Amino acid sequence: WARVLGSIGVAIPVLIVMYYLWIESWTLGFAIYSLIGAIPEPVISEDPKVAMEPYVNFFKAYTAPSFWAGVFFWLTLAINWVILQRGVVRGIEITAKIGMPALIILGILLGILSLTAKGGAGFEGLKFIYNLNFSGIKDPMTWIEASGQIFFTLSLGMGAIATYASYVKPKEDVVKAGLYTASVNEFIEVIIGASIAIPAAFAMFGALAIPELAKEGTFRLGFMTMPAILMSLPLGQFISFLWFSLLFIAALTSSLALIQPLVALFEDEMKWSHTKAVTVSMLFVVLGAHLCAFVPNFLDELDFWAGAVFLLLFALIEIIVFIWVFGIDNFYRELTTDTALKLPKAFVYLTAIVSPLFILCIGYFWFSEKILEVLREPDPNKWLARGFIVLFLIFLGIIAVISRKRVLEGPRI
Repeated sequence: WARVLGSIGVAIPVLIVMYYLWIESWTLGFAIYSLIGAIPEPVISEDPKVAMEPYVNFFKAYTAPSFWAGVFFWLTLAINWVILQRGVVRGIEITAKIGMPALIILGILLGILSLTAKGGAGFEGLKFIYNLNFSGIKDPMTWIEASGQIFFTLSLGMGAIATYASYVKPKEDVVKAGLYTASVNEFIEVIIGASIAIPAAFAMFGALAIPELAKEGTFRLGFMTMPAILMSLPLGQFISFLWFSLLFIAALTSSLALIQPLVALFEDEMKWSHTKAVTVSMLFVVLGAHLCAFVPNFLDELDFWAGAVFLLLFALIEIIVFIWVFGIDNFYRELTTDTALKLPKAFVYLTAIVSPLFILCIGYFWFSEKILEVLREPDPNKWLARGFIVLFLIFLGIIAVISRKRVLEGPRI
C-alpha cells in the first residue's frame, strides 16, 4: 500500500504536465507569431471592449485549436522529448541555467513598462490586486485554489522534489537550498508577476475590462494582455518575440521537471532503459495533452483536481509519512544534518500538527459544501476528465505493485 500511495506523487505532476504542455505551446506559438508580425496591432479606443476585442478574438481563434496551434503543440512535445532524452544534467539543468536568469531580467523590465504605461495607469492594477476583499474568505474554494497555487509553484505535494532530491549530494544544505528556492520563486511570482499582466490590462484596456478578461480564465489572461502592451512599444514585435521565447524556456524547465518523476519510476522501478522510459512517459503525456487541447473543459477539470485538490491530499500523506511514521526525531536529524542554519525543533512540531490540521479543515469544509455540486455535475466532458484521472491513478498503482514484485524477485539471469 505504501507504493500505491507513493504512486499518487508520480501521477500528480504527470496529470499537471498534460495540460501544462498545451499552455506551454501557446508561448512558443505567440513567440513565432510576434516575430512574423501576426499579432494584432493595438486599437486606440476609449471603449475597453473595442480595445481588447482583437486580442480576445486572436487568442480564441488560436486556441480553438487552429492548425498552427497544433503544429506548435507537436513541436513543444518534440522539444521536451529531445531534452528528456539528454538526461537531467545535460538537458534540464543547462536549459534552466540559461533561460531563467534571462527571464527574470526581462520580467523586471516588463514590470516597469507595465506599471509606467500610459502615465502610470498600470499602478491602478496593483491597487486592484492588493485591495483586500474578505468576502470570499468563507468560500472553501478560495482556500483550495490558494493552497493549490502555492503548492504548485513550489512543487509541493507531488513527486517532483522527491525525484530531484535523489540527485542531490548527501551533504547538501537542504535548508539553505529550500529557503533560496522559495524566496526567489515568491519574489518572481508575487513581485515581478504581479507587476506585469494585471497592471498591463489596466493600462491598455482599463478597469472595466478586467472582469471580461477574467472570464476567459487565469491561464489565458496573460496571453491577451501582454501582446497588447508589448506591441505598443518601440520594437514591439521583437520585444514580444523575446518575452514569449523566454516564457517558453521557463515553461519548458517546469514541464521537464514534471515529466521526470514518471521517467524515474520506469527507470528505477521497472528497470527500463532511459530511451524507453522517456518514450513511454511522453506517450502518456501526449494522450492527456490532446484531450486537454481538443475536449472542452477537460483542461480546467484536470487543473482543479491535479493542480489543487490532489496537491493538498498528497501533502497530507507526505507529512504523515515523513514526520509521524519516520519519526519526529529522525526527521529533525535529517533536516539539520550539514546545514548552516539550524531550525528550531518547534518548527517540526508546527509542521507535524498545524499543517495537517489546516489541510484537514480545508478538506472538510470543501467536502461538506461542494461535494454535492461535484456529484451533480452535468458536463460529460468533466466526467470524462475525472474518469481519465481515475484510470491513470489505477495504472500507476498497478505499476507500483509490479515493480515491488520485481524488487522481491531480484535480478533475472
